[in-house]
Amino acid sequence: MDGGTQATLLRYRILVDLTLILARTTRRHDLLDAVHLHMGQLFVAPITMLALRGPQGQWTCLTREADRLHHKTLTPQADGLLERVWAGRLRLTNDLATYVQQEGVTLRRLDQASALPPTASWMGVPLGHPGADVTGVLSVQSYRQAAFSPQDLELLEVFAAHLSVALDNAALRERLECEAMTDELTGLGNRRRLMLEGERAMAQGPLCVALLDIQDFKQVNDERGHLVGDAVLREVAELLRTCVQPSGEAFRLGGDEFALLLPGPVGDQEPRLRQLRAALAAMPADLAAEVNLGLAGSRPGEGLDDLLGRADERMYQAKARRVFVDPPRAPAPVPPEH
Repeated sequence: MDGGTQATLLRYRILVDLTLILARTTRRHDLLDAVHLHMGQLFVAPITMLALRGPQGQWTCLTREADRLHHKTLTPQADGLLERVWAGRLRLTNDLATYVQQEGVTLRRLDQASALPPTASWMGVPLGHPGADVTGVLSVQSYRQAAFSPQDLELLEVFAAHLSVALDNAALRERLECEAMTDELTGLGNRRRLMLEGERAMAQGPLCVALLDIQDFKQVNDERGHLVGDAVLREVAELLRTCVQPSGEAFRLGGDEFALLLPGPVGDQEPRLRQLRAALAAMPADLAAEVNLGLAGSRPGEGLDDLLGRADERMYQAKARRVFVDPPRAPAPVPPEH
């Protein structure tokens, strides 16, 4: 077996190993990392680029040049290199400067701070197909002319086909996971997401939890119908989503019950919650709602379940007294726990 044949077999073995890595990788972010980490094993090329296509035609580009990794979003062009690859008009040029001059294409350097030479050889293949969840272009580039062969292009096309499948699978998995943690009616996170995000937030610093339900919501459903009840829930959910921005998150726990994760101490939250009450009062008359709300702040050494339990207790105290915020503005001394 001659040296050329051995080198070809070695590259195809590397390709098989890479496709196995792609098959075992379930997150798109990890897939992007794997592409840039391993592409150098297939091609003698200092530049690799993965450009994912957005819904408006924009390109989200992750590029590795030498040891420099950077992100950039490009607006779509009528006739750019990426658009030509996607349209099937370009795959390989071993003299990019001449190609650009002859075709009248405008080049855009992704890393403006780079002092490295310009690309001389350029190879790119499409990912996915029109209508797929994930589409884009995979490109390999070199500083020297005549760097790539037809065999290189064939390897890139095979690798891109496997990468397209892996990206689609990862996107599907992420969508299913998102749906499993999202309330279908309001688009807010559900109880499962609350527990996940709450644990993360508690590990990062002081945290408040607000639990609330809508006063007399059953009466709305009974007297005005479930369609009106659903409209009230969606309207309240949107107000909650706006109220917690930019650092908090709102959740629907089920029925007319909601939760808010609010980073920071209790004293920082009450003005925000009073704004929420004003926004609720300003809702259209046919969707007007009042809420019972309990607010609790984290204490050293307690877990998320403890914090949720105290917020729940205060919500029911508020429901009994028809008051909006509990506890009062000036925090009372904390009694010893038994």
